Amino acid sequence: MLYELSDLMDPKKLPRRRKYLYYYIVGLVDGEGCFSVSIKKQENTKFGWVIDPVFHITQRKEHAAVLEIIKRVFNCGRIIPKPGQEDTMLQYIVDSRRHLAEVIIPFFNKHKPIIKQKEFEAFKEIVQGLQKGEHRSPEGFIKLLKKAYEMSSDRKYSLDEIISQVKKRVGTTPTG
Repeated sequence: MLYELSDLMDPKKLPRRRKYLYYYIVGLVDGEGCFSVSIKKQENTKFGWVIDPVFHITQRKEHAAVLEIIKRVFNCGRIIPKPGQEDTMLQYIVDSRRHLAEVIIPFFNKHKPIIKQKEFEAFKEIVQGLQKGEHRSPEGFIKLLKKAYEMSSDRKYSLDEIISQVKKRVGTTPTG
């Protein structure tokens, strides 16, 4: 049994073995989690935009112990009230690129989501690209930007609009 979590929940309610807890986490993420990549306008950056990956899981406040267990398993991230639903919902968030690359991605490489597999793979490519510094060149930035738009095109700014602004900002015509 997972007695090290007994301060959060009755161990009898938890899976008997750690690997089953991991399966539970994957299932929870498939239903209530998100591998997301925001594109944010930020004038003081090289291209005027940033690519911001975030992993999060949402739960009702009365199930906060579940998020605490996940935070303990991953040993990173934080739990915050969900913006816009502060009274009823909480989110476990990991937005540190290092923690995404060193903790979250290896976990989900080993324990693969089913429903969110495609979303995870694109997220992984973007995080790994950022870790390699691909976003520092106009071509690399645009490549990662396109990958983020493949994940979700329902965004405030169109992909073409952002690419046009990046090209203007650097005064070149990057390919990609």
